Amino acid sequence: MKILWILYKKELEIYFLSPLAYSFLGIFLFLAGLFFYLGLGLSPEPNIRIMSNNLSLTLLFLLPLLTMRQFAEEVRTGTFELLMTSPVPLNALILSKWLASVTLCVLLCIGTGILPLILAYFGSPDWGAIIGSYLGLILCSMAFVSAGLFTSALIDEPVAAGLGGVVLLLPFWLADVVSRFMEKSFLQEVVQELSFLRHLESFSEGLIDSVDIFWFLAFTMVFLGLTWRALESRRWR
Repeated sequence: MKILWILYKKELEIYFLSPLAYSFLGIFLFLAGLFFYLGLGLSPEPNIRIMSNNLSLTLLFLLPLLTMRQFAEEVRTGTFELLMTSPVPLNALILSKWLASVTLCVLLCIGTGILPLILAYFGSPDWGAIIGSYLGLILCSMAFVSAGLFTSALIDEPVAAGLGGVVLLLPFWLADVVSRFMEKSFLQEVVQELSFLRHLESFSEGLIDSVDIFWFLAFTMVFLGLTWRALESRRWR
């Protein structure tokens, strides 16, 4: 646990001592404000549902680009071999990078906290839907970061790793749309269950279902496990 904490602090320092985190924060907050304004014009109810749904899609593209350097950059700079032969446990290394990225996402969500307060000042928003929307955003971030780490562990070129993460996540985002053009069958139900949109829908309505939470956690654990497997196989090449 002590090693994990040390690595975690180191990863956070890397983020906040470089312009990457601040650029990411600026882009995210600008888009959050834009989607919030558009959502107020499109929805008759005071909520952040449209903003949160659009921010989830934005994170699908941004987070793989945020995590693309995590392992791919180590390979490019030639420090990957040193990292793999160090006494640092592989699971602690992966979790520290994952936790640092998720922490940044949580800080981004906190940065948008003034927007629900604006709704509360001018009206009576559904706080259940607001809390659910933010929970959905954080769960999405956890899943997207794990997939981004996996592609970064597989692909040596950072930009290619980032694009690979987007390509990996897009089918899970579009699965619900694809299922609508399929005949009603067991396969259609399976495709629907693989959809991020399907599991995000209840959160934006203020309905927190344990099944949806479990799906995001399972997705995250699977890709963290695949990241560990990818790095472990490279260690013994």
